[in-house]
Amino acid sequence: MELLERARVEWFAAAVGLVVGTSMVFVPYEFGSALFHYVYPHIRPLGSLFLVGAGMTLVALMYPAWPAFVGRVGRALMLAAIASYWWAVCVLPVSPTGTVIYLLLMALLVLERRALRRGRGLLLVFLACVALCFGPLMLWTPQGFVRFALASMGPYVRWVGLLFLLMGTLLAVGLWRRKPWPCRLALGGLALLFLHMTVAVVARRSWSGMSVYGVAALTCALLAAVRRWPTLVGVRWRLLRGMALASVLPILGVGAVTSYLAQRALEVELRGKARQAVAAETAWLEQTASMASSLLRVYSQGPGLIAAVRSGDREGMRERLALLEGPAGLFDAAWLLDEAGDTLMSSARLDWVSGNFADRTYFQDAVKGGAQVLLSRPFLSLANLPFVVFTVPMELGSGRRAFLVGALSLKRLGLQPALASPGYHVEIFDRRDGSLLRETERGNALSRAPVLDLVGAEELTRPEGLVEAFDGTGRRMVVAHARVAGTPWTVVVTARLREAFAPVTRMGAWVVAIAVLAGAIALVLSQWVGRDVAVRLESLRDGFAVLGTPSVEQRVQARGDDEIAQLTLGFNEMAARIDRTQKELREAIAIRDQFLSMASHELRTPLTPLKATLDLLIRQLKAGQGMNPERQRDTIARLNRQVDRLTRLIGDMLDVSRLQSGRFTLTVAPLDLTALAREVVERVQVTRPERAAQLMLELPTEPLVGRWDEQRLDQLLTNLVENALRYSPPGTPVLVRVREEADGVRVEVEDRGIGIPEESLPQLFTPFFRARNATEHYAGGLGLGLAICREIVERHGGRIQARSEGPGKGTCFTVWLPRSAAAEAA
Repeated sequence: MELLERARVEWFAAAVGLVVGTSMVFVPYEFGSALFHYVYPHIRPLGSLFLVGAGMTLVALMYPAWPAFVGRVGRALMLAAIASYWWAVCVLPVSPTGTVIYLLLMALLVLERRALRRGRGLLLVFLACVALCFGPLMLWTPQGFVRFALASMGPYVRWVGLLFLLMGTLLAVGLWRRKPWPCRLALGGLALLFLHMTVAVVARRSWSGMSVYGVAALTCALLAAVRRWPTLVGVRWRLLRGMALASVLPILGVGAVTSYLAQRALEVELRGKARQAVAAETAWLEQTASMASSLLRVYSQGPGLIAAVRSGDREGMRERLALLEGPAGLFDAAWLLDEAGDTLMSSARLDWVSGNFADRTYFQDAVKGGAQVLLSRPFLSLANLPFVVFTVPMELGSGRRAFLVGALSLKRLGLQPALASPGYHVEIFDRRDGSLLRETERGNALSRAPVLDLVGAEELTRPEGLVEAFDGTGRRMVVAHARVAGTPWTVVVTARLREAFAPVTRMGAWVVAIAVLAGAIALVLSQWVGRDVAVRLESLRDGFAVLGTPSVEQRVQARGDDEIAQLTLGFNEMAARIDRTQKELREAIAIRDQFLSMASHELRTPLTPLKATLDLLIRQLKAGQGMNPERQRDTIARLNRQVDRLTRLIGDMLDVSRLQSGRFTLTVAPLDLTALAREVVERVQVTRPERAAQLMLELPTEPLVGRWDEQRLDQLLTNLVENALRYSPPGTPVLVRVREEADGVRVEVEDRGIGIPEESLPQLFTPFFRARNATEHYAGGLGLGLAICREIVERHGGRIQARSEGPGKGTCFTVWLPRSAAAEAA
């Protein structure tokens, strides 16, 4: 139920605005019926207002993080467009369906802002209100619904109203009780009802009604069928909305401009063609009237006809009248009248022309008009044939006159092909009484000209003009008219805008179809691309989720050559670095634990005898017992050795701290390395007399002088010698060798001790590291001495190396030093 309650009126309004606005912009002449009489002159601006408002509203709905003014401006434009349309199309022409639906749409668009603060939309409320209003209106005033586009619903409009009332009530009850199944059932029924109304208005080709009811039917169907809306987050949604806007809106915009330009061009062409058609028809009629007048005047002045009339030669008069009609003549009939209006002679085909015609208008006008040729009003002959006649007086001499009359059949005039386009309707009428002379479609003559009911008589009194009007079916038409010079006739050419603009309408329909197709293709492609991108990003997300977990594979497969693939490669490299860092961290933690264990043991080792000896001395002093000098010296020597051991341990830890903080520096001065090596060996022999015999020294005969740090090289040699003694069994030799080489000095410390396993050699100079066999053969130490030795050698610009053939085969440490420390050179 919560899913249905969150449906928003803004989506419905935006969809209606897009469809209605697109129709108004692309096919404005489809809104040319009398229902749109007030809004038609501004149809394109109103459609543009609908499109801009709907577009901004959609952007605000799809991009909620954008500034809030985008949505506010979009809603304001939508409300302005809907209000204008509602007043001009629904209220003024009194359209009940439009009045209800657009009024409710505006009201709920305004109220929805407050409802959204509680997490609820008002779309279901809008649909329920529409149904509850449609139902009673259709039941009580069905005649209001059979007007305009819903005429096809006339026989059963009450039944449709009853169904609307039932579905609206069911939907309202479902909303009130918060039950989803009544709501979905009511929405399904409303979808069918709105679909039925859509079909009804399509049959009458009402674009606006089709848009509103079609959107309403689709909305109800979606709300009834969808159980779970897709989550509008993530890369797929971003691509979807981006592709939708980028593909549909530009096509609609370009298509609207193109359609507008095409419509303007076609409108200019239509008006031009209508004027040309009027001009062509007018010229043809002027030519016909001019030829008829000239021919009749020439015949009236012919000596032979005048002589025949004077002498009463009936055969001569008949022969000459026959020349005016027939295939070679211009007139359909001709006859002669005397001054009293009696028939003197008629053509062979007009046997009905006999008797007195003094009451005819054409005779009376000719008697009054003098010698000019007069064009009479159209009339029905005695045989009920429509004619228009030209009359000219004949001077017979001695004050006598006769009248020559030439008649044009309006039926034959109507059979003449129109010079205008076949899609145009041509009318010719007499301005004096409005009698129709010619009409291309129905062919009626002497009836009232239909154009007089279409356009006001005042407009047609002008010499020429072009106006728009509505025909009997309420469709807009273009009316062009012009007078026929020298006659009381007016030519009118009319064209229906819908038929005239059918090519532009088809073009607009194609543009809209292409935009919809492009949007659909773009949406499908965006989903395809979005799925690929989303899958790869989800793989990265899963990789980040397990990042740092030692037991889980953290590598992500890199596919493609785009930025995501590069990001994946970067992630894999980062994961590898993190793995290495974690491995090093674990090793560092293990080394730290090992160091703490060793350090506590190593510190406790000298402290225990030191404390025991001090306790013994304190007890003896308290008891007043003395100690012989020899034993006293031994006790103090043991205490001194333990203190030295503590000093070395603390010094090594301080040196490691200096190494890690970058404060390990050298003090370089001239130094004899041979003397230093001899001094170190002798000191070790003194401090460790039990191992003095093991130490052997090989030195060059000449001093080896260079610029080194004496204290650090002393520490280096002491560490290497004591380390060799520590891991060598008693009685095995330890050789210290110093040699001069071309590029510096070489120092070797070689023993026959426990040796070093091959796998331990690469890590031998790492702080706190001890080889496996060294831990088994405990000889004390923290594993810092070799690391300090390497740092001392490298700071001097030299190098150190350990070589061993394996466990139990001894070890040889080799140091190469330049003559001058690299630190001083730097």
